[in-house]
Amino acid sequence: MGSRRWNTTQEMSTIHLTQVFSGGACNILDAEGNLLRNKERDAINDWLTQHNIMLYDPQIHPETHGVEYNYPQHYHLEKAARGAAKIDLYEISPRTFGGITSLEIAADHFVEREPMVIYFSDGDPEKDQIPAHSSKGHPLFVPDALMENDKAMKAHYKEFIKNANNMRRHMINFAREVTMITVTFGTHASRSDIVISPERMHAADLFRAVMRGCSGQRTIINFTGGERIRDSYGYPQMLVPENPPELVMKSLLDQYLDEGNALRRAIAELVEISVFVRVVYTQKSAILALEELLKIKGLLSE
Repeated sequence: MGSRRWNTTQEMSTIHLTQVFSGGACNILDAEGNLLRNKERDAINDWLTQHNIMLYDPQIHPETHGVEYNYPQHYHLEKAARGAAKIDLYEISPRTFGGITSLEIAADHFVEREPMVIYFSDGDPEKDQIPAHSSKGHPLFVPDALMENDKAMKAHYKEFIKNANNMRRHMINFAREVTMITVTFGTHASRSDIVISPERMHAADLFRAVMRGCSGQRTIINFTGGERIRDSYGYPQMLVPENPPELVMKSLLDQYLDEGNALRRAIAELVEISVFVRVVYTQKSAILALEELLKIKGLLSE
């Protein structure tokens, strides 16, 4: 099986011992469209292990966990670990979209009210610097070689569709657990509805919907497009061509970039800052924030 690198909980019988959920960005697409393991939490997880903190990292990989990811086993472990953890760390990398991570942040922030560190990483595991950002200071979505070659473009386009559909699927499941969120598939929307059309990703809109519903406001999410947008399981899908011409693909990838930037801006603007929430931009500051919160929770001695 190979040895484990970190002090991780990997069995349901010990999952209740999880102290830190170390989640967020996982596999990264490189300039050739290859999927690589994200390494930007490695130094943070090393620090947690050195201080005997029991953590759960959902990026299961033989290099760090000694095993390959197995959905039937690890999905339930991840869900239980998030529930058991006393502190949550969520990394948002400029190289990955962060759609599901944003919804998990919203849920943990407003439903669980758990201490949290939101870490906007720089996309380079060999460095530790402030990530690329707008003139107003909002972190940017910077997927590697987005428009530079055909292979990378097609790989990012596939990720674009996958992320859009995963967020929609997650939203439906989430609405079943949050009573203040209602999902409809009507053709007519009222002014107060959050409208999700099949032609756009609507990542920031979905994030805002979860934030609103979890904060106790009645929220109606209207997926327009009728039956044609729903898959065989009833989940809504984004409708875009599977293999579009290059110009169409570039236009849709521009949308992907805009959506990623809008999502990061929404996270930065809508998360309530409190003594239990830290928003950081380097590994060093993430470790300092975790150290502070671990001490507040009595999990680390002074």
